[in-house]
Amino acid sequence: MKPTRPRCFSLMVAISMVAAACGGDASPDTTTQGGQDPDAISVVVTTSIWGEIVSNIVGDDANVEVLIPVGADPHEYQASSAQVAAMQQADLVIVNGLLLEEGMLDVIEGLETDGVNVLEVASGLDPIPFGSGGHADADHEDEDHDDEDHEDEGDHDHEDEDELTAGECRPTLNDNHEEEGEDDHEEEGHSHDEGSCDPHVWMDPLRIAEAVELIAAELAELDSSVDWMSRAESYAEELRSLHEEMVSTLSAIPEDRRKLVTNHEALGYFADRFDFEVVGTVISGGSTLSDPSSAELAELVDTIRDEDIRAVFAENIDPSALAEAVAAELGDDVEVVELFTDAVGAPGSGGETYIDMLRSNAELIARALS
Repeated sequence: MKPTRPRCFSLMVAISMVAAACGGDASPDTTTQGGQDPDAISVVVTTSIWGEIVSNIVGDDANVEVLIPVGADPHEYQASSAQVAAMQQADLVIVNGLLLEEGMLDVIEGLETDGVNVLEVASGLDPIPFGSGGHADADHEDEDHDDEDHEDEGDHDHEDEDELTAGECRPTLNDNHEEEGEDDHEEEGHSHDEGSCDPHVWMDPLRIAEAVELIAAELAELDSSVDWMSRAESYAEELRSLHEEMVSTLSAIPEDRRKLVTNHEALGYFADRFDFEVVGTVISGGSTLSDPSSAELAELVDTIRDEDIRAVFAENIDPSALAEAVAAELGDDVEVVELFTDAVGAPGSGGETYIDMLRSNAELIARALS
């Protein structure tokens, strides 16, 4: 084992490199997808992933604008004044929610207060709490589970109405986040605390098969002349086929190697759906805004060594210097593999569409862990 002092030094250098690379840029113009009929309904979508999903439903029958460009981190992105104006004027604003769009929380809350039609998709897709990747107490595939079984579970007297039952999560930091310093979450990375809902629902294609029908129903309320639901059902069938394809691809990985170390906690739904375990993250929690200490990274190195992990999975939205530094501590036996996580890929990347990004992720994970 390498001595502690060189390890801590190299990891602290990596932290400094990432901090220097994360300076904010001005928000670019909104990306346009779908048709541009001035009489068609207007839809504004926050992330490139949801924008790509929505475009498969609307075709040329709605004007779709995507706020966060391809490859940008939705956790830290802040909308420009022009983008805020576009949201205010839209017939429908589609957000992921569950605190994913951390840099736009005030804007989204303001839209809802002003009566703008905002659809938060993730909260309607049976969200799971952070840290349950591969270990959710509730079986998400059993849609008819009896919630009452959880109410009497255990010998504890749950007098606090905020207590969570098994498999449940709270959609926000806490019910009193405004009183306790709502603005602190961006600097300190505290928005995704223990028990809060994991927003990365798109890592499960079967949940997105449900989501497209929710979106189609919302579109039908705005314009009943288009058969949105038929398109959604057709796309949902493609997503169910994708799920089966991913199951087949990932079946090559032995059970004892189905362990994941990721850049941040973005693969909880993937792990839960495809029977993996997330054993560690380079950046703790579900936000990319946290800053890990050298001690935390050194502990992760030990975990990777103890669990005989072969790969650290980095992301297309965030610098990989920290992941590279962690892998470097373990020698040539551990590789860094970049996945598509919080954004679709750039043209030519192999992850330009939602289906392509999940298919590519499955292939990359299978290749690294088989």
